Amino acid sequence: MTRETYRRITGQTRRLVSQLPGGAAILRLPTLIMAGVYALSGVSVLMTRQLRSWPFFLVPAICFLAVTALRLLINRQRPYDRFQLPPVGRHIPGKGKSMPSRHAASAVAILMAVLSLRPPLLPALFLILLTALICFLRVAAGQHYPSDVLAGAALSILLNLLLFPLFNSLSPLT
Repeated sequence: MTRETYRRITGQTRRLVSQLPGGAAILRLPTLIMAGVYALSGVSVLMTRQLRSWPFFLVPAICFLAVTALRLLINRQRPYDRFQLPPVGRHIPGKGKSMPSRHAASAVAILMAVLSLRPPLLPALFLILLTALICFLRVAAGQHYPSDVLAGAALSILLNLLLFPLFNSLSPLT
C-alpha cells in the first residue's frame, strides 16, 4: 500500500461515515455485534453442552493470545503512522503492532466457533458477511494493511482447524 492509496481509501471511508449517524463511531458496530453474537452463543453452549463447552471458549482465546504474541514479535508499524495520516475514527499515534490484525483473527475465531454449532444457513451467512465486513473495515479505516488482515484471518483459520478437532476428541461425551 502506498501513501496515496492509503489517503484515497481512508478519504472515501471518511466521507462515507461522515454522512452516517454516529460518524466514525459506527465503524465499531460490526465488532460489537460479533461480540454480542459470541456472548449469546456462549450462553447457549453453556446451557446445552455443559461438559463439551470448553473448546468453544478455549480455541478463540488461544487465537487471540497467539495473535497478540505475534504482534509483539513482528511489531509492524500501523499504516497511519507509516504514512503520517490519521485513520478514520479514533487512534493512538505510535501504537504500532499492526501485524497480524487481532480484529480479523478474533472475528474469524468467533465465526468458526459459532459455525461449529451448526447454525441454520441464514445466521451462518450473516456471520460470514459480518466477519468479512469487520476485516474490510480494518483496512478501509486505515488501521491495518490488507496483509495484516489476511494474516490474522489465516492464523485464526489454521488454529481453529487444528485445535477444534483436537479438543473435541479430548472432550468427554455428554
